[in-house]
Amino acid sequence: MSTLILDLKRETASLAHKLQNISAQLQLWMDRHEQRKQLAQLPGHLLQDMGLDTERVAEEIHKPFWK
Repeated sequence: MSTLILDLKRETASLAHKLQNISAQLQLWMDRHEQRKQLAQLPGHLLQDMGLDTERVAEEIHKPFWK
């Protein structure tokens, strides 16, 4: 195979890998957002049952999705 074809295959594989990484990162951010939204809706007695205090929950739900 020529070097050009090998380089093209390598670049295509690299692009596919980068797209997979971007997709995985976006999914992680969406999951965090959804989990924090659900956490914010839990009543206080359930938070206490889980050993969480309202201050800690407030810190968590106000974090940006990328953290």
